[in-house]
Amino acid sequence: MEVTPKKLRALLAGSECESSGCITRAVGVKKVYRTGEQETHALRGATLQIHRGEYLSIMGPSGSGKSTLFNMIGALSKPSEGKVYIDQVDVAQLDFDELAWFRCRKIGYIFQSYNLVATMTCLENVTLPMSFAGVDAEEAHERGVELLQLVGLGGRFLHKPSELSGGQQQRVAIARALANRPEIILADEPTANLDQKTGEEMISLLTKLRNELGVTVISATHDLKMLKCSDRIFWIRDGVIERVARPSEIDFSSGEFH
Repeated sequence: MEVTPKKLRALLAGSECESSGCITRAVGVKKVYRTGEQETHALRGATLQIHRGEYLSIMGPSGSGKSTLFNMIGALSKPSEGKVYIDQVDVAQLDFDELAWFRCRKIGYIFQSYNLVATMTCLENVTLPMSFAGVDAEEAHERGVELLQLVGLGGRFLHKPSELSGGQQQRVAIARALANRPEIILADEPTANLDQKTGEEMISLLTKLRNELGVTVISATHDLKMLKCSDRIFWIRDGVIERVARPSEIDFSSGEFH
């Protein structure tokens, strides 16, 4: 399924994002979940801009709206009110097929639980998104090998997830996220299931990829090491972004982080 140039031009959100260098913009985003007559307000008017090539972390307590905001800016969910623009496209205007096409090419996802296909080899897991994008099999194979080498798994092409450590599985997940050359990497608690040393390796790898490939990294995390490596940190509470700061402006020894 192809999204036509005419359709994309019709969805351009104007020059604001382009001129400011931002890749994702949310304006007055609200999200309401309804169960019968009960309403749960997960987001209450979030507004933000994420700059191209930025390493951004989102943190907040359970029930704060962190996951909802993360899903909104990753085009995994649509707002009840407000707008979310990714690379100038208003994602709410895309239908199901168009949204799938857009996500496949613009965004790479890294999940806490890796989400690898157990019956597939490392190489097959990495090339799977390319098959969805219509990439030629030979080209996909070559790129899959390059990506696994990039994340330090050059000798593990034919291994299956059960034959890998947690850190190695996460490296495969990172390679898979890069499969279609996305502009944005969404990382949902990527170090939560890893020991400290392996977690530090994952953070260093993500930072390296951001620096070398220019991708924008957006993480939902409480990992102090990951927060310290971020360009900016967004705090969300009760569905509202209550604070935005750079690591240099934060006292990480405070009780808020322990």
